[in-house]
Amino acid sequence: MFHLGAFGPLLINGAAACATVFALLRVLETSGLFDDASDRPFSYLIALLVVFNVSAVALPMTGMEHSVHVWASIVTFVGLVAAARGCAPTPLHFVALVLLPLIRFEGAAFACAAIAGFALLGQRRFAAGAAIVIIVGLSGYFALMASRGLPLLPSSVLLKGYLANLDESASTLPAVVKNLMRSITSSYGLRLILLGLALAGYASRLRADRKALIVCLTVIAAIGAHLVFGQYGWFNRYEVYIMALTVAALLWAAAQVRPRLPALQWSFTKAALVLGLGVAAMPYVTTALVTPIAASDIYEQQYQMARFAQSFYRRAVAVNDLGLVAYGNTHYALDLWGLGSEQVRKARTAGQYGPAEMEALVSDHGVGLVMIYDAWFPKGVPSSWTKVAVLRTPTVTLSQRDVTFYRTQLADAAEVTSALEAFKATIPPRDRLDIIAP
Repeated sequence: MFHLGAFGPLLINGAAACATVFALLRVLETSGLFDDASDRPFSYLIALLVVFNVSAVALPMTGMEHSVHVWASIVTFVGLVAAARGCAPTPLHFVALVLLPLIRFEGAAFACAAIAGFALLGQRRFAAGAAIVIIVGLSGYFALMASRGLPLLPSSVLLKGYLANLDESASTLPAVVKNLMRSITSSYGLRLILLGLALAGYASRLRADRKALIVCLTVIAAIGAHLVFGQYGWFNRYEVYIMALTVAALLWAAAQVRPRLPALQWSFTKAALVLGLGVAAMPYVTTALVTPIAASDIYEQQYQMARFAQSFYRRAVAVNDLGLVAYGNTHYALDLWGLGSEQVRKARTAGQYGPAEMEALVSDHGVGLVMIYDAWFPKGVPSSWTKVAVLRTPTVTLSQRDVTFYRTQLADAAEVTSALEAFKATIPPRDRLDIIAP
């Protein structure tokens, strides 16, 4: 729509990250957290930690929707704070609230909690309007998916979600219980729990202030929902929205409690806040440091696969990791993993996916060359495929170092070999392409 090309996601997410940091620091400033002019080191340290706690450095580089989701979460929280002060939320707060579940389904939990929070804070028309828009928007999306014979939830949610019943564990525990157990035993989940408990402690101190208590409980409800239904990791992007929201609520609640604390107790509180935010920020600091390496990995593997498919082979290909290979490709890119293929997803979910199904797929779509991670297909590949090359990359952040190239019966052997040899002469110095079969 904006014709920004490949730089569009970076520009949009970079702007969202900057807007997130500005909105969060602004609400903390107006709440009085930084009122002590003699304590500038604390203010600067909190500001720095906020930058990393919302992953404003690394997250925009992923090129996905998560930075916008973090922005919508923080701006919705700012709207709740405004309502608690007796101010009417603005159209921007309305847009952020409505966007929460429309950007990512994970945003539905906080959206529902926030709608209830706004209603309890006296903004019933605002809450009702947001609820109606969200319901209409999601209903339209579900109707469109149903009309096309697709599942109501995206394949990425159904395949990657821990609640998708793809867990091969023999446990008879319900999926939500198993997911809660993952939260309790995960380092990410433990950080979230500790921050949530700290927020609950501040909420207890603020129980005489009904409106402040509502704001805190709204965020605590969202934390609980993520612990039960949410995920973590994936380059530290799946949980960042709830971590950012929790940090925002914790700092705001600390500012509300501050006037009630003696000087010495406030000093201990500041130290605890810095320590807590520092621990919470650790994964995102690490991710920021690793991001340049991750970008290099993408260039040396995924981008090279895309170059081969689009500039050398120039025919339909099959992959297990849709992305750059499919982006801007005028030829068909078959997904053998299921994120972009409902047929594959259903077969994997039913436990009926293996070499025979893979063979049928490449035949149906006229695919002559396959580029996959062998480790992702424990049942093996069709016996009719010929292993012709392996692209070896010194990756640090990608799932696998080696990408195996297979020629199917639909490909011309001489054409494939010629394309591989021409491609080999152009790959980066750190890559290695081993051509196996002529």
